[in-house]
Amino acid sequence: MQINYRQYPHPVLSYFADDVIDSDFQASLKSSKTQNTYIFEAQCVTSSDGINQLIEEKKACFAFHFECSTTRYRKLFKSFDSDFSFQLSADSLEGKVQICSFILAAENVEQYSLPEFHPDYEGHTFYIKKGDVLAVDAERTFFAEKEYDPLKRVPSIFSVQPNRGENAPPFDMDSSGHKIIIKLSADNFEYYKTISLNQNLQPLLSSLIIMPALVSILEIIKNSVDQEVELEECRWYRVIRSRLKELGIETENKSTFSDSTVAVAQKLIGEPLNTSLLALINFEDED
Repeated sequence: MQINYRQYPHPVLSYFADDVIDSDFQASLKSSKTQNTYIFEAQCVTSSDGINQLIEEKKACFAFHFECSTTRYRKLFKSFDSDFSFQLSADSLEGKVQICSFILAAENVEQYSLPEFHPDYEGHTFYIKKGDVLAVDAERTFFAEKEYDPLKRVPSIFSVQPNRGENAPPFDMDSSGHKIIIKLSADNFEYYKTISLNQNLQPLLSSLIIMPALVSILEIIKNSVDQEVELEECRWYRVIRSRLKELGIETENKSTFSDSTVAVAQKLIGEPLNTSLLALINFEDED
């Protein structure tokens, strides 16, 4: 759910409109996590006497709406108390989570009117249905990280797949999902499958296939200016960002990205060039 400068059929107390004047609504959340559960402590306050009166009469309530696009989790947590807590399973969330905070009507209100309405609404009343929004605070997001992420190792964020399309290029990649998909033409994929059976040649495959893809990805990260939020939604980005941080490279601070992307890529996947060359030397000796 995204709350923007939308129009409501009735006055709403918000940060983006003056339907309700000289009043505000603020909602805060503190989160903590156990092994299996997220715990949220909510604190809500509004300076609108009219809305506070509705809450005291249990005709309105505070609410937080959670939505996770990765897991498709959606849930609304409500309370008549300004301070309240709630829990949800850690398995329910992964990656970016959008949180919207509201004051909602808890029952139908026949003639809704507040003393803080803008003078344009003077003399007007509105029919409010249960669940209608009376106040809204700014949307917020947080990122739910898995304690155990099977993609935590950099090589595991890549998946090599055949590209059986007509006139498929020898090598291509797609980084729009949680994994970076390396697409090889049908012939190259068959060669890849054959070589991958030989453990001694694994570093060579990393140098030939993973390295160029990783260098390309690092160039995107290094040169990104306004893409941070979009990249955050991809698990592969969070894995690489975490590994870069271990190397002293902050994606938000480009000055820390002083080494070439080729040098950084070598470090991220365990310096495969040296072992690749040794593998070739040993392969030649065996012949």
